[in-house]
Amino acid sequence: MLYNPKTAKPITLLIVDDHQLVREMMYTFISNQDNFEATLADSYHDALAKIEAAGSFDVILMDAQMPGMDGIVSIESLVRANPSSSIVVFSGTVSNEYVQEALLAGAKGYIPKSLPFKSLLSAITLIASGEVFVPSTFSTANTDSAKSRYFNLSDSELAVLRKVRAGWSNKEIAREMDATEVTIKMHMRAICIKLGAKNRTQAAVIALQEQIS
Repeated sequence: MLYNPKTAKPITLLIVDDHQLVREMMYTFISNQDNFEATLADSYHDALAKIEAAGSFDVILMDAQMPGMDGIVSIESLVRANPSSSIVVFSGTVSNEYVQEALLAGAKGYIPKSLPFKSLLSAITLIASGEVFVPSTFSTANTDSAKSRYFNLSDSELAVLRKVRAGWSNKEIAREMDATEVTIKMHMRAICIKLGAKNRTQAAVIALQEQIS
């Protein structure tokens, strides 16, 4: 269910960045918006302390390069330790490969620091509602070949892939499509083969990258 600003509680946001200017700019902007509550941290370990004190945050914007960070390992650890929070890579310098690895590690998206503020709010709101956000400019070196594989997906496979992207389980998809779980598993196997994915998570990441809808 999407976030409704008229009925829902404010979105709690933890902004983790070692650049003071970035932190202050983000905090000033977010604090002036309705339905958002922002907290700041200046390092990975400071973020852990803030999370322990607060319990959890709806969305955690995590700079990819700062004191205490150990690349994807730190993101994966943060995801495991905070299953109720949406961890988001917040950077302007990471590679597409890094973003893909972060998504596979459980991150809920990538927000570049160059994203306009209005789009930033929309992205945070989308992520807080349970969706994954990746900017439309996100791509891979194998875009053309991946897109050609995408056109080999059947209508049923596309329908399953859309629901996997939305976080549905095989059982939920089977119920919605009036099919058996075995059939859905067969569709997923075919999807993974056609997209060159190792599993359903990687298939969802490729679908996000190639904007398969």
